[in-house]
Amino acid sequence: MDNNDAGDFQYDRPQLQDMTSAGTTDRLLMELLDLKRAKIRSKTAEDPDREKKDDWKLAAAVFDRILCIVFSILLVGGTVIFFVTFIVGYNKKPKG
Repeated sequence: MDNNDAGDFQYDRPQLQDMTSAGTTDRLLMELLDLKRAKIRSKTAEDPDREKKDDWKLAAAVFDRILCIVFSILLVGGTVIFFVTFIVGYNKKPKG
């Protein structure tokens, strides 16, 4: 039986699932790892509102990008207006 999970490992080497020569500590660690993987799989599989959450995350990201663009335009525009006003006011010296 092949215990190689192709999704869990990127390269070939002795796999963690092979516990034929493992000690008690290794066996306990493997059981904890299996429980953690099962918890992660069940958490993502059993979430009925996952699609709604993803949609709201996308909407928030779009809204955030729009506000970032507006803020950038206002910042650059305000800076340009400030410097133009300063230069025009500085060049208007009273002749006397």
